[in-house]
Amino acid sequence: MSRKLLLALILIILSLTGLIFSAPDYLLYSSLYKKADAIVVLLGPDFKSRQKEAYDLVREGMADYLIIPAYNKTYRVLNKGAMQYLPANFPERKVMKKNINVPPFFYEDTHLEISEAKKEISHYGLKSAIFVSSPYHMRRIRIIVAKVFDQNDGEFYFIPTHYEQAPSAFWELSWVDWKKVGREYGKILWFLVYSPWTKRSCN
Repeated sequence: MSRKLLLALILIILSLTGLIFSAPDYLLYSSLYKKADAIVVLLGPDFKSRQKEAYDLVREGMADYLIIPAYNKTYRVLNKGAMQYLPANFPERKVMKKNINVPPFFYEDTHLEISEAKKEISHYGLKSAIFVSSPYHMRRIRIIVAKVFDQNDGEFYFIPTHYEQAPSAFWELSWVDWKKVGREYGKILWFLVYSPWTKRSCN
């Protein structure tokens, strides 16, 4: 083996090792946030921890609406964190289109949830939202939101739940954590593969 080929292999191995070591940290996306029109909670295995974070934000007065798109539920925040469920026929809701296109079968679940959240945000005339989910989920959410929403649709913030552990240092991750990280990268890759052929919403 020539020295150039050996050097190239070493560089490739070092690069791959660096990518693996930094993989968890890249997923742990979050942003600064301020009071928004809505809080959007996305579904997942540990939904209770995400819901708990969302309720904390509600009690802090950080939004006027709480949206759970996976369950097609929207709540209006009242005084002292109390919430009122808004059914589909609630007068405040704008008229929805009768003909709704069914999204393609290959859309991944988070993409569908965010598309549904966009419908709710649009129906209520909202202009800003805080997205809440698990820590390793946040980078994928940020990528999908950038695709589903137009830059003129409003302001969006991203808050991971503090009630779910998600180590960033590779040596702190358990085998279960690495499986979560691997699944996230697989789903991000799949979304990037099919997203060029998608529209901004599923309407």
